[in-house]
Amino acid sequence: MSVGPTPLVSIILPVHNEAARIVGAIERLRATANLFPIEIIVVDAGSQDDTGARAEAVGARLFSAPVACRSRQMHLGAQQARGDFFVFLHVDTRLPDTWQSCLHRSLVSPPNPPAAVAFRLAFDSDRPPYPALALLAHLRGRLTGVPQGDQALVLSRATYEAAGGFPNVPLMEEYLFIPKLRRIGRIEILPERAVTSTRRYERNGPLRTALRNALFVGLFYLGVPPRWLARGYGKESAAIPTAVG
Repeated sequence: MSVGPTPLVSIILPVHNEAARIVGAIERLRATANLFPIEIIVVDAGSQDDTGARAEAVGARLFSAPVACRSRQMHLGAQQARGDFFVFLHVDTRLPDTWQSCLHRSLVSPPNPPAAVAFRLAFDSDRPPYPALALLAHLRGRLTGVPQGDQALVLSRATYEAAGGFPNVPLMEEYLFIPKLRRIGRIEILPERAVTSTRRYERNGPLRTALRNALFVGLFYLGVPPRWLARGYGKESAAIPTAVG
């Protein structure tokens, strides 16, 4: 892919009711953008709080999605992005401080870069069972070849468009999109860690959440459609603010 000497990086954040986190997430991204210019795109899906207003107040480009469906939000953000590279990021995941150096090393400078990169998963708690869950997630990713959304996904605009973008599904979007990327090139998991919040795990219990996620991945590979899985996940199929990961 041909890009300018200083490529623009578009960071795409799908959000829903994230007023408490959005400003801190944007400020961290700006503080660590020391190699390439960035634009931050927030795709809000009908938040009942002031997520959108807070994002705009700190300089993000704000767009509205009709429903809280992460795959649709990310695809809308990609359609509006101006960058040469895309970073799809959850608002409760913190990229490593060296993420731009990682991008340069892995995607910008090599003559034969991978189709996409993601980071190794870590949680923002060292309490049991989170280190073990992070290791299991790493092993599952090696088995399936699919990094989960909490690991972030970084790829070029050209690669995203060649793969057709995120599919319009309510759940399991990574498991449908990553195989398309693998037909273009390899997916590389970087050793640097993306640190994600334990909040979803704490809400329903970490072990229960991890087992449920693993069950849904297994059902997907057995051929259960994402729409059916979304219903079983406990949300309306057209309004999924989170994903199995």
